[in-house]
Amino acid sequence: MPSPTLPPASLFETAALDWAGLGSMSCIVGAVLLANSILFRHPRRLVEEYFAGRPKRLHSIHDYIFNRVQVHVGFLFLVAGFAAQLFAHYQPAPSEPPRFPLIGVCLLLVVVVALEALGWWWSKRLFRKYVRRYLAQHPLDFETDTRLAREVGDLFDVQSAAEDTVQSYVARLRLELGLPAPGRVPPAAREKLTELADDE
Repeated sequence: MPSPTLPPASLFETAALDWAGLGSMSCIVGAVLLANSILFRHPRRLVEEYFAGRPKRLHSIHDYIFNRVQVHVGFLFLVAGFAAQLFAHYQPAPSEPPRFPLIGVCLLLVVVVALEALGWWWSKRLFRKYVRRYLAQHPLDFETDTRLAREVGDLFDVQSAAEDTVQSYVARLRLELGLPAPGRVPPAAREKLTELADDE
């Protein structure tokens, strides 16, 4: 008498997923993100060092901040991977050899791409916050440092028009950042600008 055939297990059932394999893939993703990241100093310190005279471009600091975000995401995937492997260790032995978790890996890659995009957006937002706060605390003379004015303008998407002069461009830049001209802000108002930058 032929043995009855069992209905195929759903891909979302616990026994149908190779949790150990999926956990290993998650650990690999986390290790790659950690290897691609540099975690040395707080982004506030990087901004302060730049304006103190370090010969590096302003946008290069955003890369360091994004790497910090990757460190957190990498640790998240490592912890999730080890948790999945631990969960698989205490599951009953499967009746058939585990299959490669193709759908699980595809979902994992989608999550990785989404988190990387979110991390890039968040790091840029964080970078803008610290730059704005530094400029609120330490007003700079953009009129005499046009290179810095252009870099800050690029960071905050302040475009330069063909008819712009240095004064008109800097005026639009200060308006976009909510900054007064150098030497025209009392300490109390400067503290208020700092609080507004912190709230963003």
